[in-house]
Amino acid sequence: MRSAAGGAAATAVDLVTLQALVAWADWSPRAASIPALIAGGVVMFFAQKYGAFHSNARPSLRELVLFVIVQVGGLALTGLLFEVSLRVLEVAAQHYMVTRLVTANLVWLFYSFPLWHVVFKKPAPADNGLGNSS
Repeated sequence: MRSAAGGAAATAVDLVTLQALVAWADWSPRAASIPALIAGGVVMFFAQKYGAFHSNARPSLRELVLFVIVQVGGLALTGLLFEVSLRVLEVAAQHYMVTRLVTANLVWLFYSFPLWHVVFKKPAPADNGLGNSS
């Protein structure tokens, strides 16, 4: 649920950015898609690290690199699904905001969320050879 809440916040940033660029800057939904996804991705990192996976530590280089790799893959998949949907389904182009929600959530559920368990995996406590005495 915490990951979904973080995803909702990132999705809100994505959609607000997408809508703002289309409505106010007169960009096409395709052109506005990339900056909107990037803005949502930044929110997603902090929401997942601190909210979903309860990390209190500063972001490590390992986390940042792995997150960027997973996020780039997720952005590519979301962009690809969004583009294919716009090309194949006439209704998708008419309702591009709903199309973005569907494609982003499919990528989150089947790609991003499972991989973030690897990205934000807490290191196992070091075994000092003394066993687990209390």
